[in-house]
Amino acid sequence: MILLESIHHISMGSADLARTVAFYEGILDFELVEQSDAHVILYLDPIALRFNLVDDYEGRNAHPRESALAFILDVDDFTNAINDLEESEIEILEGPIAIEGGESLLIQDPDGHFLELFYRE
Repeated sequence: MILLESIHHISMGSADLARTVAFYEGILDFELVEQSDAHVILYLDPIALRFNLVDDYEGRNAHPRESALAFILDVDDFTNAINDLEESEIEILEGPIAIEGGESLLIQDPDGHFLELFYRE
């Protein structure tokens, strides 16, 4: 058995690193911790996302059940998130819908990666 200590980062593709940084910093409050011409690493304790520059990258998942990053929020922050998304003109693809004792909504980042925002009471 391989004894893993933890997950270090999640790697994903991006067609435009500056646009990705603007989205994750401006909308989701991630912090840019590393940047090169080929990649960026964004951090939101304890999650590190590495976006690699891929020419003409498009999110390849047809459905969020294939792959999505799910972020939990406080109930009040969830309500504020809906307002922030609307003000930023980010389309809510699904939701809010009732799930697991709370609510969930689904959006996509600029490269088409599915992101779920949810809370539980």
